[in-house]
Amino acid sequence: MDIRKVINDFSKKKIAVVGDVMLDSHIHGSVERISPEAPIAVLNFKKEEYSLGGAANVAENINSLGGNAFLFGYVGQDEAKNHLMKILQEKDINNSLLPLFNHTIQKTRVIGNEQQQIVRIDKESGTKIPIGDGEILIKKIMGIDPDLIIVSDYAKGTITQDLFSRLIGLGKRVIVDPKPKNNVDYSGAYLVTPNLNEGIRLTGVNNIDEIGKILQKRYGSNILLTRGKDGMTVFERENVINLPTQAKEVSDVTGAGDSVIATMGLGIVSGLDLTDSAVLANQVAGIVVGKKGTATVSSNELERLVGLENIKIKTLEELKAIREDCRRGGKRFIWTNGCFDILHPGHTDYLIKARKLGDYLAVGLNSDTSVRQLKGDSRPINQEMDRAEVLSALECVDGVVIFPEQNVSNCLRVLEPDAYVKAGDYNSSTMDQEERGVINSYGGAFKFIPIVKNTSTTKIIEKLKRYSEKG
Repeated sequence: MDIRKVINDFSKKKIAVVGDVMLDSHIHGSVERISPEAPIAVLNFKKEEYSLGGAANVAENINSLGGNAFLFGYVGQDEAKNHLMKILQEKDINNSLLPLFNHTIQKTRVIGNEQQQIVRIDKESGTKIPIGDGEILIKKIMGIDPDLIIVSDYAKGTITQDLFSRLIGLGKRVIVDPKPKNNVDYSGAYLVTPNLNEGIRLTGVNNIDEIGKILQKRYGSNILLTRGKDGMTVFERENVINLPTQAKEVSDVTGAGDSVIATMGLGIVSGLDLTDSAVLANQVAGIVVGKKGTATVSSNELERLVGLENIKIKTLEELKAIREDCRRGGKRFIWTNGCFDILHPGHTDYLIKARKLGDYLAVGLNSDTSVRQLKGDSRPINQEMDRAEVLSALECVDGVVIFPEQNVSNCLRVLEPDAYVKAGDYNSSTMDQEERGVINSYGGAFKFIPIVKNTSTTKIIEKLKRYSEKG
């Protein structure tokens, strides 16, 4: 099957996500002393950030991968609901959330010194949805006629047996991320996706094969058992397929299950079988756990992941997400830029030195149009994608983004790198004043690295011309 066509087909699919809609908040600050009142850390507050959690994160993952999610669930009438609705609007996620809870479900994580989680504060819904109230959600779901339904059950009050039975009665394929303590019978689901701990609690056994077989028989469903660092196992009829993990580095497992079920849903409705969908979901999970916090994967990242595109060539939005991940993890994000028309030792020397200044080196690459504006109609020699491919082959370069402007003020404004590195004879007085203003506005640093003498693209081109003239 043409995987590019499958990914392109994501945009044609409608997936209803029904479940516990949550707001995740992260309170950041510095910890420098212990309270005299009790043996606890004193956090000097810096900022609070909000993101989508639970079923809302599943919906965000679907949209990020290029699909069309429709989110259904319950919220309260409180400030958390206002933050939640604002994010949903910003991310253009279709939703129908009924204000039936006493409180919007919220998880607040307090983080000290950008790395250490000190405490998590959970605010539960405080409400049990009466039998029959699910009928309103069912009518709204029927109104969009989804291609598939994902049930995101966190045992917070949304998924009742009555509501689940009504969802099965719609005759659509239903995928469930289960929660054992909710005691819902998920019979009739097309696929149930517990993690290993949930599988053990649901069955009372700890043998992987037995867990899969028991759950297959109990629910009459296919089973995808996720096993963390050990990958995942697919149980489809008599077939059992083990998939090793794709994660190169585990930074944070928060929301990984949401990413898996979102990818599984999109793969299934786009024509992939269970195994191929699981392979795709396994690769997505490998990216997500390498990011800090609740994270998503874009359709561009997915295409690169499966070998359709260079994984280092990024969009500005993808770099922004990486920048935020670096900030949460206390890592330094470094930026430099240029035309890099013909890569030479001067370029590689300063790029290697730039990478040593931090943990992630992003390189802005002038587009063909902006190179012509800067260098004249005879340039560039190499087209922008060829230049990007060559740059991305360097071990010291972590990400490359092509930008159309003559200066990088917009990139700097979006990314706010810890350091802006320039090569050659630049200094703070000769830099573009707009770029310098952006860096100064948020307290970023300038770094200047002298370029290797007698190396330049212009000299290389002149040399080639002389050779050509000599015949």
